[in-house]
Amino acid sequence: MRIYYRICHTALFIFLKVYCKMKTYGVENVPAKGGVIIASNHVAGGDPPFIGGGIKRESYFLAKKELFRNFFLRTLIESLNAIPVDRSVLDQRAIEAAERALRNGKALILFPEGTRSKTGEIGKGKPGIGLLARRAVVPIVPAYIQNSGAFLKLPFTGRRLIISYGCPIDSAWIASVPDSKEGYRQIAEEVMTHIRALGQARGQAAEPGP
Repeated sequence: MRIYYRICHTALFIFLKVYCKMKTYGVENVPAKGGVIIASNHVAGGDPPFIGGGIKRESYFLAKKELFRNFFLRTLIESLNAIPVDRSVLDQRAIEAAERALRNGKALILFPEGTRSKTGEIGKGKPGIGLLARRAVVPIVPAYIQNSGAFLKLPFTGRRLIISYGCPIDSAWIASVPDSKEGYRQIAEEVMTHIRALGQARGQAAEPGP
């Protein structure tokens, strides 16, 4: 990790452990090196740093372009490896930047549903994750996050932030899937099946964000 990122990561980890009583499962499933996609359900704005804070390696993530309009916020999230994306279109520049990060051996946090769930229920995955995984031919680690919606209230509710990381979907299988829209959808469906399984294993639905 870069020094600045390590400092921020350590501070976040301490906050999550002490204040949010964070509990992680399956961190060992995240490869220590090499390109990998960490694909999670999405219920709150803080999910990207929370999921990144739960693992031991530096990660990248996509952030809506509107967040980059503020100079100070842009400076912060760019230093933490945010990649701007225009969610109103198929943003080729964002796709290319994300693919480049994966080919350079980075960990990329993605939310296959494309947006936050207002109910906490897991929706349908979009083919974008399949496109990226198939082009870069990298494994996908499914993840499931719970209770991130109102994380500031966690100490007063008796709940804790829980993040589960599942067994990777092997890159060899991903390489065997057709490099087509249908193949991308197939990968997305497989990822969502794994994420749902993690949620069922934890036995609790993720709470929607504020």
